[in-house]
Parts: sequence; C-alpha cells; structure tokens
Amino acid sequence: MNAPLATIRTQDDLIEALRVAKTMRGLSNDFCDQRAGLTRGHTDKVLGPTRAKSLSPMVFDLLMEIFAVELILVPNPEAEARMRPRWEDRDTSNVRTGEHRVSKHVIERAKPHVLREHLKKANAARNSQLSCEQRSEIARKGGRARQRNRRKNMRQRLAERKAAKVLEASL
Repeated sequence: MNAPLATIRTQDDLIEALRVAKTMRGLSNDFCDQRAGLTRGHTDKVLGPTRAKSLSPMVFDLLMEIFAVELILVPNPEAEARMRPRWEDRDTSNVRTGEHRVSKHVIERAKPHVLREHLKKANAARNSQLSCEQRSEIARKGGRARQRNRRKNMRQRLAERKAAKVLEASL
C-alpha cells in the first residue's frame, strides 16, 4: 500500500489533497476539464484559490478517477476519545442496525416512477402482440374517453362560473 498523500479532516483538507494529487500527476486544469467533460475553467473554480464553485459529488468522483486516487477512512483515536462521552449519552432509538430498510416516505416518492417504467414495458409487450387494427381501436377509445372527460370538466367549470356570477350579483 502506498503512503497517504494527506490527512483529511475538513473540506478544506480535501480540496488541498486534491490539489496535491493534481500536482503530483502533473495535470493542468484544462486537461482535467477536458478529461472530465467539464466546462472550461470548472476545475480552477473548484480547486483554485477563489473556490468559486463547491465540490459536487459528480465532480468529486470525476477528479478522483482522473487523479487515480481513493479515499480511505480510518478511525481517529484522538477524535474517538473526545466523542466517546457524547456517544454514550445519545438516544439510540432511531439508529438503524443490521439490515437497512428503505423508509416509507422514500418508497412513496419512488412508486410513481417505478410504476411508470413497469407500465411502459407492459404496454410495449402488449402492443407487440396486437394487430395494427387492434392498436388503432384502443387509441380511438382512449381519444373518445379523453374528449368525454374534457367536455365533463368544461361543463363543471361553466356551472361553477355561473354559480359565482349569481352569487356575485346577489351581493
């Protein structure tokens, strides 16, 4: 295993370590921008002295690959000694141990996207089994149903407007 290039405890340490890796490889900012597919000057805005842009996860991944480095986390005994009293007094009721489950909220947010993908595949499979005339008939029925719904919604909106005008006139 190679010797570590840097010890990283803060984001500033991380940026400095990436600068060291870039210098060690003899890479220019322009080369990094081209290789990573970034806009011209992006690497300088992330690693330069002004740090006009923050280090996004995507840019982090790209720079780690270009510089051919990896981030290895090891326990810090000094920090562990400082944090141990705080860890012991914490509420562990919300700590996930063992198998990690996906929260109900995340599942509810993902459900429409997953269903949409499954429906696309199911419709493609069904359509491959139908003749041209059958697909045409299904599309025609769908069009009629959409028109029916539009007319129904328009009638409801007109009735609501009429009721609002009558209410306004009575005031």
